[in-house]
Amino acid sequence: MGARWRKMRAQNQDGPQDRALAENLNKQRILDYLEACYAGDIERAADHYDDEIDFVAYAPVDIFPTLGQKLGKAAMTQSLAGLHVQYSRIAYEVLSIIADDDRVAALLDLRLHVRGSDRVIRLQIGNFYTLRQGRILLYRQFLDSFDAVQQKLRRDLVTSVAERG
Repeated sequence: MGARWRKMRAQNQDGPQDRALAENLNKQRILDYLEACYAGDIERAADHYDDEIDFVAYAPVDIFPTLGQKLGKAAMTQSLAGLHVQYSRIAYEVLSIIADDDRVAALLDLRLHVRGSDRVIRLQIGNFYTLRQGRILLYRQFLDSFDAVQQKLRRDLVTSVAERG
């Protein structure tokens, strides 16, 4: 375990029941955030961000400009607004969610309905959050970016590369 983790554990003097309540509260905070985020309620979603939020989604920003790294509440809010400009509807299902103290991890199935067409981009993403005083401070998002790019560009990249080779 890292020094930060040990320090956090040492500071947590709550009993097992208090810790479970805090973890459930943090899970609920993230579930509330996801609901606001994907419903397009930008203001309510932004209320879940720490002013110094540090977000990284590991995907090519030239294909997915709302992803990449965003620092600060304003950048995150702008990015979320941009997501809803690109997609007319975003449906999601929480496949799994777990919490440990101020950290929460969620596995989601996303369906992004491309604005102006009948296309749907379907992704599974892993989100990892660290909260500070009940707000999202660190947010890391992982996805199969190769599959996401293929869906967004509507072509098989392996075949495209083979045809050029």
